[in-house]
Amino acid sequence: MRRAVHRTAAGLAAALITTLTVTLPPSAAAAGEPVQSPDQGLVFYSSYPTEVVGRQATPDGVCRPIPTGATWVLPWSGGFRNVPGYRTPDCSGPGSELNNFHSWPEGRYLSYRAG
Repeated sequence: MRRAVHRTAAGLAAALITTLTVTLPPSAAAAGEPVQSPDQGLVFYSSYPTEVVGRQATPDGVCRPIPTGATWVLPWSGGFRNVPGYRTPDCSGPGSELNNFHSWPEGRYLSYRAG
């Protein structure tokens, strides 16, 4: 059952990325790299224009800063199970799961730990 949920979620995420890529106009001033579908690893995206603002290849449990401009994240590959985001720069305090197909206001989270 869990596999079916992961497969369904991955399919929905791919459809969302494809839809966003097709419907959002490209920005001439975009500084990040464009969205790729499929992509590799844990990928952080900005909201508008939709662009890649950060990546992590594999989970390692290390506290890292949230990439500047990131407002959502998607695990394409690499076995990312949970990715809590923290409102502190050192991953202290309560964490909120970022790896569940929702976005957040820019600057809300300052650090994350991918496991």
